[in-house]
Amino acid sequence: MNLAKEEDKVELKAIVLADSFDELFQPLSLNKPRCLLPLCNVPMIEYTLEVLALSGVVETIILCKAHADKLVQYIKQSQWTRGHMQMKVVVRTVRQATTIGDALRAADEFSATISDFILCTGIVMSNINLSRLVAAHRANKKRDPNHIMTMLLQEATGSHRRHDLCDESVYFIEPGTSRLLALNSHSSVSRVRSTVIQSTVLAEHAEVEVRADLTDTNISICSPDVLALFTENFDYHIMRRDFIHGILESDILSKTIYAHILEGTSTSVGEAFDLLAAEGLAFVSHSGYAASVTDTAAYDAISRDMIGRWTYPLCPDNNPSTGAEYSYHRGAVYKASSVRLDRQSRVEHHVILGANTHVANFSCISDSVLGQQCLIGEQSTVRGSYLFAGVKVGQNVTIENSILGERVTILDNVVIGRGCLIGDDVTVGPNITIPPFTRIARRPMRLNMGSPESMQDELESDDEDEEIGWAESNTAESNPDGGAHMTEADGQEQFDTQAVGAEGIGYVWANSTTAGTGFASDYEDDEDDMEQRLQRLHTIGSTLADAAHAESDHDYDSMDEETGDHGHEEVKLTPQEEFERELHLTIKRACDEDLSPSKSALEIKSLRMSYNKEQDDMRAGVMQEVLRTIDIASMAESAARVMRKWAPVIEEYISDGRDQLDLVGILERYCALEDKVDDASRSRLFVRLVYLVYQLDIVEDVAIIAWFNRAEKKPASEVHPELLRALQPVVDGLNESDDESEEESESD
Repeated sequence: MNLAKEEDKVELKAIVLADSFDELFQPLSLNKPRCLLPLCNVPMIEYTLEVLALSGVVETIILCKAHADKLVQYIKQSQWTRGHMQMKVVVRTVRQATTIGDALRAADEFSATISDFILCTGIVMSNINLSRLVAAHRANKKRDPNHIMTMLLQEATGSHRRHDLCDESVYFIEPGTSRLLALNSHSSVSRVRSTVIQSTVLAEHAEVEVRADLTDTNISICSPDVLALFTENFDYHIMRRDFIHGILESDILSKTIYAHILEGTSTSVGEAFDLLAAEGLAFVSHSGYAASVTDTAAYDAISRDMIGRWTYPLCPDNNPSTGAEYSYHRGAVYKASSVRLDRQSRVEHHVILGANTHVANFSCISDSVLGQQCLIGEQSTVRGSYLFAGVKVGQNVTIENSILGERVTILDNVVIGRGCLIGDDVTVGPNITIPPFTRIARRPMRLNMGSPESMQDELESDDEDEEIGWAESNTAESNPDGGAHMTEADGQEQFDTQAVGAEGIGYVWANSTTAGTGFASDYEDDEDDMEQRLQRLHTIGSTLADAAHAESDHDYDSMDEETGDHGHEEVKLTPQEEFERELHLTIKRACDEDLSPSKSALEIKSLRMSYNKEQDDMRAGVMQEVLRTIDIASMAESAARVMRKWAPVIEEYISDGRDQLDLVGILERYCALEDKVDDASRSRLFVRLVYLVYQLDIVEDVAIIAWFNRAEKKPASEVHPELLRALQPVVDGLNESDDESEEESESD
């Protein structure tokens, strides 16, 4: 069989679903389609089109509803309309579609394709050649006429960062043929302890492989029958929950679906194609990378994979766009040539800095992506976050695991908690803390507005309806503080200054529920608490503990009244509480077993990686737990013994003078606030600890002096006055030593 020549006769097409019909990226996707949002400073649609072009696709049809005009304009101005491009890109507007099923029914109406095609979302990332998978799909069809779809799945265990926290899918696969026999999906927060499978599956197959370590990449190879089946079945809305479940469980259709699993060790591509001439069904099994940006949690995971070069050759310094060029530096740092870093700024690791970005002195950037023309003020910290183009950050700002849209301004002394999504043109601050998982937009939220696509329909309706809708949107439900109003008699907007700051511009959005109509969303639950928990799990910076915490927040009163099986469930801890508990147990075990500093450091480093903690968090946590092991009854001897033992571990979290200042502050706060330290011992313990960290060369004398000079200017509520007075003689002695050293050097 000369399969290659036969397949060359058929032009390969692709259908790309630009809309996901959910709210998981709001308010970031209010002003443009989600597929045009930047991923590592490149519009996400570029990665999708790149993999399709490299796979030999001749024509790609993009189905779009929301902001279709902007997508059309982008494609016209992109490289894909140039004469040398072999792939044709067409944008088709599906204005009436409200689900994935509606969009595919529309594609069937205008006969998008009459042969096998690639179906994917507009936000997929892959470094594999899909033409190989298409060839295997067509070969399988020759042996199995009922074969209509090949799903591309990726291995990802429960601890993997790309594992979907909302999805606990179990795949039942026939070994050898890789035919998908059954698929059971349920929410990870529903506490399901078992799975169900039809008895006929086990009766008809001698061997069934059960896999719970797979994620859907949202890339499939489909026969034209797929579009026809969507047209015939108007109750098919969601790809996996409706269509795939319907096919697998139907006794009438008799259609089959196969799985292609990307894994670490597998058959090579060459060996796999030797199977095409064999008796059995063909299946290509090889390693590679494929993933879909289904939510902001996946956005974070895939960005980290790109920065870590797991997606090679699709990396920041070899991106598919014609935008800025990046140079690679140690620590997985990518910088455009026009980046400006002040002398005392710090860029730690896994960072992308866009063109014309400026980072000021004493600021720290780690595990983050900064778009072009971003400005970071002095003494600010950006960790695990994504700042789109034109973001301005003031002084003494902290941003943790959040995404900031274009032209966002963060004024001085602002803390952005993890999981926050801030839309375009919003201003926050000054002097305010934004709670975790907060969403802020430039426009107020319309109640029950639905997906971004439905919102776009409303925005494009007549002006009267639009004006009324936005004016009525901000109620007590969307803003509990009730401080935001769209207009006043003078026509000026009044923002909720309690929520976004005295000079803030924007509106806080209530946490919306998942729409349940996305490509990979398989859950619809009528109970609000389940939806709120799922919403949080879809967000950057979330963990399973966050879902439990959201549940307790939502239904706090009823939890005390629960009895029976639910009354004795494990205590639900926040991620920070979990980390603190594990750190406490780790250090306690190290003390009980008298582990060496090297072994203790290794265990603590493993804990840091498990909880994705930054150096500042580890320094504070480790130092506090170490200090708690000091016996106050024999304070002098115990403090010296403890600090000498743990000094090598503590030193791992001290990189520069700023870290030394922070360490002295940690010592002061512990001595001032720790309950186990009596008032009479606080000053003596503080002086003793400062002397020990200086004697052990953990902290330099200049750092102690600098901390003391700064602390003197702070109010008594921030620094304990008695501790400062007790430290004064030590500081005086250090100053005298410095003066004597200077005099000796001058005399020499």
